[in-house]
Parts: sequence; structure tokens; C-alpha cells
Amino acid sequence: MLPTSSICSSFFSLTELPAQFYKPAESVLFVSLGAVVVVLFRLTLGVKVLGLFRSILMAIGFDIIGIPIGLAFLLLVLLVTVALRPLLKTDHSYARIAVLLGLAAALLDAPLLAGNWWDIAWLREIALFPVIALCLTCESFAKVLDEDGVYEAVWRTFTTVLAALTIVTVMSLPGTLGIYLRFPELLLVQAGCILLINEYLDFRLLEGANPLAAWRRGQLSAVRPAELLPLHEADPTERLDSGQTQGRKQSCG
Repeated sequence: MLPTSSICSSFFSLTELPAQFYKPAESVLFVSLGAVVVVLFRLTLGVKVLGLFRSILMAIGFDIIGIPIGLAFLLLVLLVTVALRPLLKTDHSYARIAVLLGLAAALLDAPLLAGNWWDIAWLREIALFPVIALCLTCESFAKVLDEDGVYEAVWRTFTTVLAALTIVTVMSLPGTLGIYLRFPELLLVQAGCILLINEYLDFRLLEGANPLAAWRRGQLSAVRPAELLPLHEADPTERLDSGQTQGRKQSCG
């Protein structure tokens, strides 16, 4: 051991942190580790997400209320967003998105009321999902839906959820929080990892990939070309047959 080891362990360690501060410390680690995961998704894999911070906030929400309940509630809110979007006729997208955000926040009250009526604990716990995470996710989803269509919005939501689940998985590994509390300077190491990823791992292996859009293009290409072309661009043999048929009808007449 170095002569300064005892000093460093005394002044640069969080192992003696009171238990009530473990949750805030875990949130700090969520942000730091989550940033590394999202950068790997965007730069190394090349997949687009709804935003850098959305996956991290979503991961925190999943950690609070659980992954199955969190996924089900998020899906419900996004379905409501898609259903109400055509009904919101506003002159500016900001007003439409603001209304959707208000509705998304109001949906947090619904399980709280239902859980209170029927005394169901897991329904009440849905209200613990961070409202800022829900609103930011709905905002980005609605914006992509307006600009790039439903297939791109669904795909980016899927990749965002996948990144959030990856963050939760990494955080749930045994000893992750303990290592951070013992060596909080690792936060600086994670910042260095992001710079290394940007410099040496910017492969973008799946850049532009969207299986939903590819499936849609395949469905459209399966339609017969003659059904998509105007009459004057249809198959010339079909036009010849139709012309002969019309000629016979006229001669018979």
C-alpha cells in the first residue's frame, strides 16, 4: 500500500455514507453508466434513440417500479399519444406536444386513483415513475412521429427501451454500486471511456437500419407494378387486348 492510501480512502470514499443517501448516489451512477451505454448504442452500433437522457431517465423509472410494470405503463401512454394525435388540430406543433405532455402527466394519476380505490399497491407504485422521464419520452416520440412517421418513431422507442434495459442490467450486477462508493473517482474514468469510444469505436455498424421501415418497403414492393401504374403506363399487351375487344364490340354493334 502507498503511504497516501489511508488518506485517500478517508477523503475520497463514500463507503461511510449514511444509508439514506445510497439512492441519490445510485442515481448519480445511473447517469454516468447510462451515458456510456447510450454512446455505445449511438456511435458503435449506430442506432438512433429518442435522446441521450431519455434512456437514462427511463432506466431510473424501470428501476423504481420494475421492468414489467414500467414497460406496460410506457406502452399505454405511447398508445394514447398515437390515438390522440390526429384529434389535436393546432397551428403549431409546440401546442400539440404540450397538450400530449399534460395528458401523459395526467395518466400518472389514473393508476394512483385506481390503486387507492381498490387498495392495490402495485398500481399506486406506478405514480413513482419519474414524470420528467415520461414527459420527455412522449415529447421525443411525438416529434419523431410528426417528422419521420410511425415506423421510425416505434423503432427509436424500441432502441431507447433496449438501451434503458441494458443500463438497468449493468446496474443490477453484484458489486456495481459498492465499487462506485469505494472508488467514486471512477466517474472520471467513465468520462474518459466516452472519449475513447468517440475516438476509436465510432463504427456505426447498424447506421440507418430500421427493420420496421424495411418490412414496410417489402410490403409495398410486393404490390403488382401494374396496379400502381396509370392506364397509359400499363402493360402494352393488356392495352392491345383491350383495344381488340373494344373493336369487336364496335363491329358487332
